[in-house]
Amino acid sequence: MIVIGRSIVHPYIKNETEPFFSEKQKILEIMTGNQEVYNFQTLDELNFDINIRVYIITSALELFQSGLQFRTFGQSYCNPEFWERTHLGGFQLRPNVLPSFAIRDIFVNGKKYGTECATAMIIIFYKSLLALYDEETFNRLFANLLLYTWDYDKDLKLITKTGGEIVPGDLVYFKNPQVNPATIEWQGENAIYLGNFFFYGHGVGVKTENQIIDLLNQRRMPFAFLSAYLTDFLTRIDSRMMSQFASAKKIQTQLELIPIRDDAIIATVGHTTSIH
Repeated sequence: MIVIGRSIVHPYIKNETEPFFSEKQKILEIMTGNQEVYNFQTLDELNFDINIRVYIITSALELFQSGLQFRTFGQSYCNPEFWERTHLGGFQLRPNVLPSFAIRDIFVNGKKYGTECATAMIIIFYKSLLALYDEETFNRLFANLLLYTWDYDKDLKLITKTGGEIVPGDLVYFKNPQVNPATIEWQGENAIYLGNFFFYGHGVGVKTENQIIDLLNQRRMPFAFLSAYLTDFLTRIDSRMMSQFASAKKIQTQLELIPIRDDAIIATVGHTTSIH
């Protein structure tokens, strides 16, 4: 269910001609129908959340089509015009290069890049924020970018939780508990949920849950008996923190609210919210 302030609401999009109308409306319907509580302080936060989810999905598909290669950190490479490869295999933004230009180059010249799946997911998050931020704001927040596994700019606020319900735009994790040590890079797969039962994972492409599990199972140690599986870890962009930097001109979704209950008492422990 969706809660704004102390009100349980059922939002819908007023303008059916706006871009990605059906995708946004579907996200709202899923969030409204889930048992998980999606708690927002303002309507603007909710508006940002559904928009960033759409851009995470579109950015994932763009990265899939970019030609970006799957490589371990020991074999990673990048476009030296924008990035310098670190000794650990990460990508450090070159001095005097704008972060916005460097992130876009990965999507335009993907064949000049190779990295592993966690870094690819962070790249998707940056690209989705670039769609909703003014250029100047993005470049100020994410100056001196380093792309390396889960090491990301401190101004990129993410929430990782367990036990939530998957919504399109969520980042999930598939674990391969008996991975073959010779291919340890396949010990798991980070993936963006695209909706309609499909996921995008760097190195596996656009696949269903079962297809990703089958691919990971092919990379288990001999005589393995434990299957790979989709964990209950979810990672999301923190809409409360990140929405404050968004450009009003880039978020034009017109939401209407049907109030369901106006006296909800919200209790939050960690990243888990309950209604009383």
